[in-house]
Amino acid sequence: MKIAVLFGGTSTEHEISLRTGTFISKTLSSMGHSVKPILISRDGRWVVPKEYRPEFPEGNSKNPEEYLKEFAELHSSNAGAFSSLDCDIVFLGLHGTSGEDGSVQGFLKVLGIPFTGSDVKASALAMDKIRANRLFQLAGMSVAPFWELRKKEYFENPTLVEDAGLEYPLFLKPVEGGSSFHTFRIEGPEDLRKRLPEFFDAEEHAILQKFLKGTEVSCGVWEKKEGSKRILEALPPTEIIPGGEFFDVESKYKPGLSQEITPARLPEKIISKIQEQSILAHKTLGCEGYSRTDFIVVGDIPFVLETNTLPGMTETSLIPQQAKAAGIPIQTLYQSLIDQALERAGKVPVG
Repeated sequence: MKIAVLFGGTSTEHEISLRTGTFISKTLSSMGHSVKPILISRDGRWVVPKEYRPEFPEGNSKNPEEYLKEFAELHSSNAGAFSSLDCDIVFLGLHGTSGEDGSVQGFLKVLGIPFTGSDVKASALAMDKIRANRLFQLAGMSVAPFWELRKKEYFENPTLVEDAGLEYPLFLKPVEGGSSFHTFRIEGPEDLRKRLPEFFDAEEHAILQKFLKGTEVSCGVWEKKEGSKRILEALPPTEIIPGGEFFDVESKYKPGLSQEITPARLPEKIISKIQEQSILAHKTLGCEGYSRTDFIVVGDIPFVLETNTLPGMTETSLIPQQAKAAGIPIQTLYQSLIDQALERAGKVPVG
């Protein structure tokens, strides 16, 4: 098939998406597909190569992510970005806002181009931590206490947070965002007062959520084809031991700083709960193809943190780790995502 891989993007997760795009491109090439890596630059330009690559070049002396960017830029068409977007499907390797929030999904849907992962509504809901948490609560899932704060409200009335009944310590996080960018642990009211002006320099909308002490775990879900039906299967969850005070950006992406243990070293009863809750989160938001849900396990209760509709897909990312632990070749998982996307678009999967 002719598969366009969309990567990069304008969000804070641009660099992580470059890694994901590299891994996806190499994997799809190894499966025999022709790949066209499409870079979205930090300023929103779409750099569309003129041609497809029958294979991803190995032994390249450059950093793979840099090579991918260079290839896209050197071979880009001078015509309109979409005049050369003659693909069978777009494999999404984007993360964060304007990539994982439903906007690109809606754009591709209007163009009539199949794409991997969740549709517009589920992508938007999962990206919005406030609304996702409210839906998780309605579904009967355990959620740590949380509060919503908008930039405009805060600057109009800075004392608003003092009357909100906040429980410390807590985490200050963007409502839309991932990979722990602009995420801070807050110890008390004074700490929050100092941090909020800096936070709102970069973000418009905050979620403040009570800190829970426990075991951090993440669990993937994929839609497995069995006959004419698709069933949801939870992968073995990963236990995360952060190198810092929590699983922040540095802990996630600096090699050797954190430990990721798959499967998690938890009793089978708790593992089953996590897997059941991951499937429930996937269903509650209406996700498709695959997802990954993060939890904090306190005692024997998994508290849901968030669901990712376009999880990281580098060699060391959690979904590939979990698929390997389950004995599922990553190529099988990728083909399932492709088939599901084609079926949703009313097209017959190849093979």
